[in-house]
Amino acid sequence: MTEKSSFLWKMQQYFARQEIQSGMDYLLSPEQAHHAEHVLHLDQETVRIVHDGKAWFGTIEKTHAGMVVHVQEPDPVSRELPCRITLAAALIRRERLELVLQKAAELGAGRIVVFESSRCVVHARQEKLSRQRQRWQSILEEASAQCRRDRIPELCGVVSLADLSAYQEEQNLVAYEEAGTAAPLLSEVYQNRSALIVIGPEGGFSRQKIAQLRQQDFACVTLGRRILRAETASLYALSVLAERQEGQR
Repeated sequence: MTEKSSFLWKMQQYFARQEIQSGMDYLLSPEQAHHAEHVLHLDQETVRIVHDGKAWFGTIEKTHAGMVVHVQEPDPVSRELPCRITLAAALIRRERLELVLQKAAELGAGRIVVFESSRCVVHARQEKLSRQRQRWQSILEEASAQCRRDRIPELCGVVSLADLSAYQEEQNLVAYEEAGTAAPLLSEVYQNRSALIVIGPEGGFSRQKIAQLRQQDFACVTLGRRILRAETASLYALSVLAERQEGQR
């Protein structure tokens, strides 16, 4: 690791709630300021500040008003994938879904749609949904900052399987573990354009649900010869799609 790459690897990043320009002073939010001051003990260090897909470098300073970033030059390097990947992930157990959200942000997903299907072992409870979404959003923001992304993935859901057609991309795929040799591998059919990949729940998809998705112009793919857990399948699929895009740069 070079001295420059080591410096960037250690740099803290924060997402701004307003437009950023070179030369301005940006006051961190109370939560961000607490983390910067009391957890990382930052003062006079260079940080990365991001808003609406654009990033700048700046120097952070402790002032009487709070933790302030003196914004300097823009960061010319984009850390986003060239084409948007939407992950439609079935509702699964809390800790496993949170893992999917965290790692999906790290792997470059541009949008994450959580959906409910007949074989989901857990179901959305309306009275808890608002609090869940806040926690999911926090997980996405923290993961995106940690891996130096320029955007936080858009979070949608919880929706029904029938609603997934509203989130379709240029290429729309569903991983179906029972397709066998009748369906191609994901890596064989992906065409380096925006894509929606649907990953089912722990119990998989019934044939009726697959027929429903096919009627909505989703194409079946496989993720290999092994049966993967729902969370593993999501991360494997995102890794394949992201690697194809990164390899074309």
